[in-house]
Amino acid sequence: MSRFAELERVLAEVPAARGLLVVESGPERRERSYLLGPRTQTETTPPMLDWRTSPVAEAFFRCAPGEPYELEAGGRVTEGRVRERWLLRGRGALEALIGDDATVLCDAVEPRARPAPTPGPMPDRTALVVLDPEQQRAVDLAVDASLVVDGEAGVGKTLVALYRVASLARRAAAAQQKFRALVLVPTEGLRRLVRLLADRLRVTIEVRVLDEWLVERARLAFPGLPKRLSEGATAQVIALKRHPAVRSVLDDFRGWKPPPNSELDLRLPRSRQRLLHLWGDRDRLQRVIVAAHGELQPRAIVATQAHTRIQFETTTEKQHAHVDAARLTALDGKRLDAGTPMEDAHTFDAEDVPVMFELVRRGALPVSDKLALYDHIVLDEAQLRAPMELAAIGDALARGGTVTLAGDHRQATDETAYFAGWASAKAEMPALEWHEVTLAITYRSVPAIADFAKALVVPSEPPPDPAVWASRCDDALAQAAQICWHLDALQNRDPWRQIAVIARTPEHARRLHAELSRGLDPQLVLDGDFRFEPGLIVTTANAVSGLEFDVVVIPDLSPTFYPLGAPELARAFYVAATRARDWLWLLTPETWSPLVHLR
Repeated sequence: MSRFAELERVLAEVPAARGLLVVESGPERRERSYLLGPRTQTETTPPMLDWRTSPVAEAFFRCAPGEPYELEAGGRVTEGRVRERWLLRGRGALEALIGDDATVLCDAVEPRARPAPTPGPMPDRTALVVLDPEQQRAVDLAVDASLVVDGEAGVGKTLVALYRVASLARRAAAAQQKFRALVLVPTEGLRRLVRLLADRLRVTIEVRVLDEWLVERARLAFPGLPKRLSEGATAQVIALKRHPAVRSVLDDFRGWKPPPNSELDLRLPRSRQRLLHLWGDRDRLQRVIVAAHGELQPRAIVATQAHTRIQFETTTEKQHAHVDAARLTALDGKRLDAGTPMEDAHTFDAEDVPVMFELVRRGALPVSDKLALYDHIVLDEAQLRAPMELAAIGDALARGGTVTLAGDHRQATDETAYFAGWASAKAEMPALEWHEVTLAITYRSVPAIADFAKALVVPSEPPPDPAVWASRCDDALAQAAQICWHLDALQNRDPWRQIAVIARTPEHARRLHAELSRGLDPQLVLDGDFRFEPGLIVTTANAVSGLEFDVVVIPDLSPTFYPLGAPELARAFYVAATRARDWLWLLTPETWSPLVHLR
């Protein structure tokens, strides 16, 4: 009986099996066969192992046929050699055996191309980039000019902004003038990369994650703010607080005083008093809704008021401050209010910060005079910032200071940013003279990847260009196996490669990390702790903005993770895809996401 016919019989008896592992083990080098599936089932012949948890199953993902394995479990070490490993395609009836380099059908063998980028020499990642003429013209603008750098992913917007800062710093030093610069980026990963680039350019600049910088600045400006930020603001609340229509009611607070005999107001600092009477006042919120001209829904009023009420409640710990502190901590070590409706008691929202600075601009709120001012500010991904956020950043400019706004107006997919074009963005800044530069030449990705990102067309198999590969797998096991097998071969051949598996969410990333750890040694990066070294990481789309990798793998490109009708997910997918320099690999264990088109 042929191997195909034998396995066809096995699959008919164990339809849940999705893989076959054949090993030699023990002193006698006995051959043993195991099926792999969603659970352990020892009464079958061969027995079926849970592919996610079984120690022996790790050899299926980690070792190619002919390679030895050594597995440790329960204090015991098991050694052996892999003879065969196959993915089983079919539900009840075997359709094909999929191996490392071939697919076996009932009457034929089809060789399978191994998806991998073209081998090349290890790049010098420490070398300074030479700018093209269009980029250099932007860098060389007059010192009193502010700049908008527009362009798609990979055209060098961030690089141009940094070279401009370095140029301004050199010119200020030559004129014996002080120069203080700030670069604001959306993620911790990009902050670390910009810091590395700035060090190579030998320029002294402050590099900060924007949201963290704004909150820190607010704490300096407005004493008495709560120590914690809210974690429970809904999308409706966030959308309302970021909307420029909020400005329509802020003049109410010129010369305003809290109601008399209000015990709560007497205990609050001025900034908190105004937030309470802004977000807690139904009539004011109704005026905001009207001024938004249909962009905000009336139900946001109820959500905002309810959220505000909780934020101005006293925490359980403070209510019971007379109780022994050890008794005010839950068994899991968290605060007593964590996970309850009172979780956001005594907090404020990050979205409150631009509003407070807006009140300062109207003379409706005092502000500390100890805030730092900057001669030049760079704002990356500026199209994702709401008008009041841009204005709050502009407040940090010194007299005569200049700005660089970097972004892609085509990727203004955060609906709560209310981006209305670069003219509106520039109007929020105090800078006077502006120049706009649109960069058109993509330097990060090879042409096939850049073309894919523009059209979002999934290529058929085999790929017309090896730089973009698309694989529709039968299930999660098949997807994990193929990623492990091919990336292992790639790392063995090109150990200098920087490879990123980019998940949609942190939870998704944790699951993929666990699955890929069966056959690879990936690092899970969720907090921006990128080292920019060779190797494999698993991270999220939100964490990689502005970064780049030799290889990018986007798994689970399915309707579950990337449904239609969500602009922020379309942008997340675009950002993830355009991080790839040499090779982009798209996979799904289901049908393809409607965000991509089939060729």
